[in-house]
Amino acid sequence: MELIDLLETRVTALLSQLETLREENSRLREEVEGGLSALAEENRILKEALDEERTVKDAVLTRIDALLLRLKDQTGGA
Repeated sequence: MELIDLLETRVTALLSQLETLREENSRLREEVEGGLSALAEENRILKEALDEERTVKDAVLTRIDALLLRLKDQTGGA
């Protein structure tokens, strides 16, 4: 009988531990999902900023090319 009591106690403890682990797993999944959402948003913002910088850079290079061409034309192409 003592072994059955010990078995019941152990099974109860294991079931309790299993429930605790399930709750922790659920909490960790929520944290990971939240972290992934935050990273996705940060990546979107950084990509937009990079695209804007590239656009500005291209515009500046176009203006520099135009100025160089203008200088070349007005100085006789030297």
